[in-house]
Amino acid sequence: MNYNIFLLILLPYLGIAQGNCLLYPKDSPCRKACELCEQASHFYQGSRQALELRDQAIAICPEFAYAWSENSVAYLKRGDYHKWRSLIDSAVKYDPISWLGYRGACSYEFIHDYDGALTDFIQLESIKKGHLGYNANGDYPIRTLMGLCYRDKGDLAEALKQITHSIDENFKNGAVGTYDYLHRAVTYMKLNQWNLALEDLQLQFNNYPQFPDTYYYLSLVYIQNNDRAQALTQLQKAKSLYTKNHRADPYVIMPDQIFESDIDEKIEEVQSLLTR
Repeated sequence: MNYNIFLLILLPYLGIAQGNCLLYPKDSPCRKACELCEQASHFYQGSRQALELRDQAIAICPEFAYAWSENSVAYLKRGDYHKWRSLIDSAVKYDPISWLGYRGACSYEFIHDYDGALTDFIQLESIKKGHLGYNANGDYPIRTLMGLCYRDKGDLAEALKQITHSIDENFKNGAVGTYDYLHRAVTYMKLNQWNLALEDLQLQFNNYPQFPDTYYYLSLVYIQNNDRAQALTQLQKAKSLYTKNHRADPYVIMPDQIFESDIDEKIEEVQSLLTR
């Protein structure tokens, strides 16, 4: 089973846990709310039992943001974005530092609300010092998603600035985002800076050597350089790796994601060019 999918199914975020209930005063409303959420964790995340227990927690301690956020996830995964938003907004209201990045990441990934996501990321940046955190499954630093928001809005210069900031920031900690070099490479391609794109694709290989999308994008560099034979070699490598190593998130299509049909179409295109 893909580990990233496993995380997304079981946890609505990375690095923001319910916390130790003993941190709340004994017999306080929030201690009781925390304990109810602990009980809820023994049931499937979106089950009636879990939702009802967290509803009880919210009734006892409305400012317990974790309960609002945890209940919102079931609606997000079911595609009820209106209900999800009403619940996650309450989590952000009571604990913006913990939940702004999460709300923004989900807005970007699930509903492609680039403006809304960017607003959340910028607000988080204004109130939180240091690293902005990660998305739900930990593959994307929030700052990388910020850069992708700018890219999708057509501001390639700011996109490049933010993605580079994210890479530099995380490199110091030895944990560059799983796909950061790939996204910066694609951004360079959009800017017609193919040599820089090639450098980043090589770095992406170091980060994730069996990722088929990298070979696909590398083939585009070779096509640009009129090296069709090498482009075909890269596409065939992408094809061979696709079944076991492609991104297979059950809920969203991520930026720059490649599908097997994309690889097949490009192979056919390059083979046609080689026979001319």
